[in-house]
Amino acid sequence: MRDFYDPTPRCGWLARAYDTPVSDAFHGELTARLDARRVIAAAGLPAPLPGLIYAVVRRSRLRRGERLDVARELIAHFNRQLATGRSAAELAGDFGLPDQMASLIRQTMVGRRRPLWNRRATKDEQCGLFAVGLPAALSAVVETVVRSSRLWRREKLDVARELTAHFADGLAAGRAPDELTRDFGPVEQAAQLIRQAKIRNRSFVWHCRRMALRALAITLFVALIAYGLLAARFYFASPAVAHNYWQDINAARQAGESDAAWPLYRQAIIKLGDPQDKVANLMADPLWADWVDQGPAGEHWSRIVAIVERYQDSIKLAREAAEKPQMGYLLGNPEDRKAYLAAHADWLAKAKPQSADANTELVGAHLDGVQNLRDVARLLWADARVAAVAGEGDRVVEDIVASLAMAAQIYQPRSFLVEQLVSLAIFDTTLDKLAAILAETPEVLSDGQLRDLAHAIAAYRDDALVMDFTAEHDIVDDILQRTFTDDGHGDGRVTPAAWVWLEQFGDLRPALHGEATLRTTLRTTMLQPGLSAVIASRAQMREMIQSLANEQAADHVGPPWLWNTEKINATNDRMRQLSAGRLEQLRYFLPTLLMPATTQVYIAAERAIQVRDDVEVALALELYHRRHGDWPASLDQLVPDLLPAVPPDRFDGQPLRYLVRDGRPVLYSVGADRDDDRGRPTALASSAIPIEYGQLTPASLARYQTHDHDGDWILWPPLPPEKPQPESPPSEED
Repeated sequence: MRDFYDPTPRCGWLARAYDTPVSDAFHGELTARLDARRVIAAAGLPAPLPGLIYAVVRRSRLRRGERLDVARELIAHFNRQLATGRSAAELAGDFGLPDQMASLIRQTMVGRRRPLWNRRATKDEQCGLFAVGLPAALSAVVETVVRSSRLWRREKLDVARELTAHFADGLAAGRAPDELTRDFGPVEQAAQLIRQAKIRNRSFVWHCRRMALRALAITLFVALIAYGLLAARFYFASPAVAHNYWQDINAARQAGESDAAWPLYRQAIIKLGDPQDKVANLMADPLWADWVDQGPAGEHWSRIVAIVERYQDSIKLAREAAEKPQMGYLLGNPEDRKAYLAAHADWLAKAKPQSADANTELVGAHLDGVQNLRDVARLLWADARVAAVAGEGDRVVEDIVASLAMAAQIYQPRSFLVEQLVSLAIFDTTLDKLAAILAETPEVLSDGQLRDLAHAIAAYRDDALVMDFTAEHDIVDDILQRTFTDDGHGDGRVTPAAWVWLEQFGDLRPALHGEATLRTTLRTTMLQPGLSAVIASRAQMREMIQSLANEQAADHVGPPWLWNTEKINATNDRMRQLSAGRLEQLRYFLPTLLMPATTQVYIAAERAIQVRDDVEVALALELYHRRHGDWPASLDQLVPDLLPAVPPDRFDGQPLRYLVRDGRPVLYSVGADRDDDRGRPTALASSAIPIEYGQLTPASLARYQTHDHDGDWILWPPLPPEKPQPESPPSEED
């Protein structure tokens, strides 16, 4: 038999690996415990029993695990028989033929097989097999210890085998089952001791993995507890809206009934009619200003004259309102809605009613009234041009002065940045229209009217075009009190209301988690406590906004030609870094969403100052020409009789450029390229408009010294508009 089946175990590492279960290999052990020959050799049975057992195992054609079980049962069987004093040869002779025994065993083992999902029961039953043959009390002890040990299945089999052998030896020595049970001691304690011993003997890799899993479990548990506390801290937090900034702003804007201009402007706006009226809406067309500038030579001039005559009531109301000392436009004033409804101006009452007493979000305050004043200004500009063509100087002055006064009134105490920009735009465009009248029909204005216009221009905002961000800070403080808690010392933490606010105004959720779906909504809700821990505190948020605002203001102190562009760019880069990533956007979501591009705001103010200075010089030139019959050789001749000083070029700080060409004066700035081209305009007039002031770096300066920017910014007389040919306005029948 040995000629065919050698029971000697194979020692090569490949053979060990082949006979090692995957679970052992995973633990870093090449146990080779699936090798039946190794189990047979370890039993130390006398020949020919090892060969007999291995022959039965090989010929049974069972699975490798089943072969091991068969080998162990046969080893236990022969050990018990040898213990009774029988010889190996005698046992081999009584065993019978290996083929016949192998066939019987195969039939028995195959009948015990169970599906994969019930293998545990099979293993447990195998544990019980080792106890077969023992008295019932000892068999129960073995099964209880194995079950209570909570070891791996392989280890349970080993324990069952060892305990069965232990009790078999005791019985063989003549001891009673009760005595063996009593000497064994408490079953649960024995199971615990066996478990500890088995675990100690497990591999180093298993212990490392066990420690890692324990560390991971502890970490997850701590994280879960921390997140739970964080969620409780977040969801139980609530803001305290204690201040009404609407009332603060309205208190600053409050004007007496006889001093407020807004009620008259409101009536002027109502009389303009529904903007759906295409003829009335013609004033809102982007080409309206060009049609007006084309004057009587334009194909739409008769339509413009007709529109001006049609809305004389609004023009008179605007002039009357302009004489008032204050605007008196209040936020959330219910009187506005009442006036609109009383005049059946439903198109002006479409917006959701607001009340300052309701103290809703300040950032949502309606400023429709200020926006509608643009239409009133467009009407005044057109009426001034029509009056200039008709030779009515008084009417021109009334319209220009009214438009300038309205621009100044819009700049109320605690004005929003939007209102200040509307004020600047009306002021700037009014000066453009006056410059055109001075260039084309100066004779309609008397010397006294020219001086009156110069004084009206200088009176705009008391000659100080400083931007005020007080109302913007009111908006920030209002949002902070609605989205953060208040600890009473100006600090607090973010609340769930911040996410509601972001959905309404900031819309950061899609940026962080994609489009709003049920899944993303649930995910966002679960992540809110964790993400909120990233958000800066109330004090940090306000400090960041204040810091950026202070830096921006400091960057634009002094004349624009001395601004340090490197500092300006550094501040802008710092603001861009706040929105560089999603978490950065979230940490400082208020400055990311609310901080305006103030550099362009300051540039707009400087451009308005340049245009203002240009028109003041143009008025002085016209007066000089009337007195002397000729244009001055230099602007210095206007000082001090007609001008206090020659205004500077806002690009380089040098006196405003001036020359006489073809008997006509030309006022100009060096323009974006900072190069005096002797009054030669750029290819496109818009290329000379300032988009950056200050001391430029060589790289920035090179960017402006290209063909597009080569030339000067012609201030007066105005160049012809470069816009494409206007489309035909809608007809009366439309």
